[in-house]
Amino acid sequence: MLATFYQQFEKTLLQEGTITSYNWRTHAGQRFFYVSSALPATSLTTRLMETGERLTTGTKLKPECIYVRSDDRHHVYRFRFLVPSEKQFCCGNLCEDCFLLRENR
Repeated sequence: MLATFYQQFEKTLLQEGTITSYNWRTHAGQRFFYVSSALPATSLTTRLMETGERLTTGTKLKPECIYVRSDDRHHVYRFRFLVPSEKQFCCGNLCEDCFLLRENR
C-alpha cells in the first residue's frame, strides 16, 4: 500500500511540472530522492511537502522531506511517508493512547 503513495507522488510531481525527472537511490539504509527541476531548492522543498500532504489527506501517513544538497538543477532529498507507530500492548501505566482503550481493534 505504501508503494502506491510513492507512485502517486512521483506521477503528480511530473504531471504538475514540478520535476522533469527523478530517481530513487538507497545509501546506508536510507532512501534518497534525486530530482531534476528548474525550481530553486527552497521552492522545490515546499512543493514536495505540499504534494505529500495533499496525497496523505484523510490518512494517518505524514510526509517527511529533508533537503540534502543541490547541484545546478539537480537536487537530493530524503523523502518518505511516515507511518505512525501505535502501541500494540498495554504497559499498565494507564496511558491516554492505551491499547485497551482503542475503539477499533
